[in-house]
Amino acid sequence: MRLHTRWFVPFLLFAACGSHHPLDGAWGQKLPDGAKGITLEFETTGTRVQVHGAPRADGGHDHIEGVTYSWDATAKTITVKGPLLGPAKADTWTGSVSGEQMELGSADGKLQFQRGAEVHGH
Repeated sequence: MRLHTRWFVPFLLFAACGSHHPLDGAWGQKLPDGAKGITLEFETTGTRVQVHGAPRADGGHDHIEGVTYSWDATAKTITVKGPLLGPAKADTWTGSVSGEQMELGSADGKLQFQRGAEVHGH
């Protein structure tokens, strides 16, 4: 019986490591001047996205409610439904994930994100 336990424990550890969702974590917008932009947090067991707006002068930020996403694991592509840049801007963004980088595009332009962002103001 002990021999089976030795084999099973490493298998469980390997399986746990392999279940990491490609969108897990906080994704911070990369801006040319190095300033902090919006931050995205994906619900990896559902379809919701928590969107933290760019930091305000007082250190706080706004939230954009009702944003959802769909993820194609085979193609590593993503579609985000919600006005990431505000109510008068595009509400559908499509893009791809490559490792720690994500790019989303719409009629309003392209947004670049890096995984590992700190959620500002929390």
